[in-house]
Amino acid sequence: MENKIKAFIQEKGIKISYVLSETGLSKSYFYDVMKGKTIPSLVNARKIAKGIGEPLEEVFPQNQYPIEK
Repeated sequence: MENKIKAFIQEKGIKISYVLSETGLSKSYFYDVMKGKTIPSLVNARKIAKGIGEPLEEVFPQNQYPIEK
């Protein structure tokens, strides 16, 4: 799943350990989500967005596909 976790962390200079402490998620799970290997539940996605300090929609943007006619 596409996300902007890494970009926001780098942009804001946030340490991953801070996000982990704010979310309560395991390090391995968080890295899998950040790398797009795992799709987080809505609850965990909200925790990550809150921990980073960005809106959910910004951290996990929805891909918009054109509608075929």
